[in-house]
Amino acid sequence: MLTTDKNAFGQPFVRTEQVSQWALGVKEQLKQASIEATTFRWAQGKLQTALDDHSFWLFYEFPNKGKLAIRTCYDQHLTGNVRNLRKNKQSAEWEVEGSLGLFRINLEIYESGLLRYTTRLTPWQAFTVQGFPRDIYFLNADNDPMETAGKMYIKQSGPTAGLVYASVTEPLEGSFFYFQNLTSLNEYGDVTQTEPNGCVSAQWPELGFSLPAAEQPLPAEKEITLSDAFLYLNEVIPTDEFEGAEQFLEAIGLIYPHVQKPETAYYDWPKASQRTVEALTKDGECGRQIHNKFYVNAYVGSTEKPPESMVQLAILVPLWEYQQWLGEPVELVERLRQSIPSFYDEQKETIVRWLPGETFKKEELSEEEDPDKIDSWYLVHILMNLARLAEHGDMQAKDLFLKSLQYVRNAAHHFKYEWPVFYHAESLKVLKAETSEGRGGELDTPGLYCHIMLQAYEMTRDTMYLDEAIRSAEQLIGKGFDLLYQSNITMMSALTLVKLWKLTGNHLYYKLSKLSIANLIARMWVWECSIGLGKYRSTFLGVAPLRDAEYLAAYEEAEIFATVLNYLKELGSDVPAPIRQIFSEYFKYLLHRGKYYFPTELPPDMISEEPREGHIAPKLPIPLEDIPTGLQKAGSVGQEVYGGALPYILTTYAYKRFDPMPVMVFCEYPIYHAEYDVVSPHQGYALFRLGGVTGFTCRFRVIALGRSFPLIQLFDSVTEEPMQPQDETRQYQEFIVQGDQQIRLEWSRS
Repeated sequence: MLTTDKNAFGQPFVRTEQVSQWALGVKEQLKQASIEATTFRWAQGKLQTALDDHSFWLFYEFPNKGKLAIRTCYDQHLTGNVRNLRKNKQSAEWEVEGSLGLFRINLEIYESGLLRYTTRLTPWQAFTVQGFPRDIYFLNADNDPMETAGKMYIKQSGPTAGLVYASVTEPLEGSFFYFQNLTSLNEYGDVTQTEPNGCVSAQWPELGFSLPAAEQPLPAEKEITLSDAFLYLNEVIPTDEFEGAEQFLEAIGLIYPHVQKPETAYYDWPKASQRTVEALTKDGECGRQIHNKFYVNAYVGSTEKPPESMVQLAILVPLWEYQQWLGEPVELVERLRQSIPSFYDEQKETIVRWLPGETFKKEELSEEEDPDKIDSWYLVHILMNLARLAEHGDMQAKDLFLKSLQYVRNAAHHFKYEWPVFYHAESLKVLKAETSEGRGGELDTPGLYCHIMLQAYEMTRDTMYLDEAIRSAEQLIGKGFDLLYQSNITMMSALTLVKLWKLTGNHLYYKLSKLSIANLIARMWVWECSIGLGKYRSTFLGVAPLRDAEYLAAYEEAEIFATVLNYLKELGSDVPAPIRQIFSEYFKYLLHRGKYYFPTELPPDMISEEPREGHIAPKLPIPLEDIPTGLQKAGSVGQEVYGGALPYILTTYAYKRFDPMPVMVFCEYPIYHAEYDVVSPHQGYALFRLGGVTGFTCRFRVIALGRSFPLIQLFDSVTEEPMQPQDETRQYQEFIVQGDQQIRLEWSRS
């Protein structure tokens, strides 16, 4: 729920009037329950167990007042036969017999304060799940959930991480973070052909996970996991959105180490980059000539609409950086550069989205396909990339950027820095104010506008632009966990806010940056889907392009990847450990799973036959735009030409090479800093400062640039002895290294 009160955070405190039958029955069930004390200490109190006719509960009494009830299993009729199979100071296991089958409940309490409970069921006979209750209830002294109150900050949306972050205010005060480990539920999803999308929610006073209803049955006499949940309590209710972001990041940082993670595999991104750049340059389905200028299409075979400036720049800007990494010219760079000025509209005095003078060649247009309609983030993103070209020395781009600034400033002032979804290009009339009713417009666009104002300030040193950046940044206050509209824009906003903090010394912008990051992490897919088609691809730690999108997208993920490294480098030692941990892992897993955007890496029957845009050319090394969860095919939007930036963005940011060093380095974790020295014509060394955190590892591969592999030695910060490779051939040596340390590479050749 979006609130316009900048001092408010989360939804209002609520006592829910509309409740499920499950919540209404809790008080009476617990009156009949047999309660037993345990020796387990958790948080500030002790745990009890409770058994009624339908559920086996874990019961926690807070030291002051109020209780927490955890429904670990549900059955229409439990027999009352409970066996404690194992118990020590920090873990226990129970078996509970019911009419459905034999439940097995595991409890673990970690030193960090996390509580984890896992429920498995071996059915007596096959049955279909039609509806199970959620697992978390806060109670008053009389075990009544209806006499409690609380507020919710963020919950699962579609296939994002199965989490709820909320506070309870009556009869006690505190906050809690619930996380359902959806990876553990893959077998349930595969057997029943269901997905856990949107299954973790909160409707006070009932919170947590509810198994998705299924048409396919659970098989008899085969144990299957029904729940694997983590719970973290905090005695403090956050006073504002910044404390809320801190609590959220702390909790996710504690839980993440316990989540199963897929094994990664090396993928040759430089080779993939060569193939994709060649396709972008030569394949007729990727681009077209108009008035002797070359333009890339948005999607393969999509020529029914005019070329788009964002698409050209999305390919061009990272291609310019790749050209610098490669150390030799890339033909496509200059061809695209020459086309950019044709997007400047002299009448509007700004660069525009659609190529002026060109028309749409299809009967039905989508809501954004109108030359007189501007999507707020779109224009600002175009200007951001023009400024990036200018930062690389492109004077033509600098001129276009500066000539367009007055237009976008007029728009910002007209909207008071609160950007709608669509507005009219000439009148600035709002054509669509909100993404959906009550959720506001493009809430993170003020952060991207702040970014281009800082770019303008750095380019001109005119303080007018710095003042603009400050005014725009302050519009991000009060959005809480509703801030994210588009994930790559939110990530860019986080980077910008760090720069603004450094420029002004105002700590508010650092806190806003962390809030932006918390928004992004809250919408990560912190689980690996192996349901259905998910067995043949990976989506772990993916980030969807939009707040409610149920797919991952190639270009947005690539842009997030690049911005993550720039964010980590900009903040340096000021990066909070949970952010450093999650972002370094995001880096690692996109390098692993990014290949699945290519149709050549997927079985043919996993790819959509009828995409919304253009058509799919399965052998073309151009990414599909969309990777969904496992019960849908990939590529339903189309084969995204501007997503072709993915391989060379990953190459530029994950591989380090120095002339005349005879090797290059690939690292799954971000490299904050790298330097080298040549001791003699035949030997030298390089130093690499890695991201990540202690206790987590990544792949570090040293690759020969010539026909022969030189003599190398690799040293970490821990031991004085050279490290031993885990894998090697005549062309590379590969090491597994710890995060958050310096690596020294020494090389020599005869």
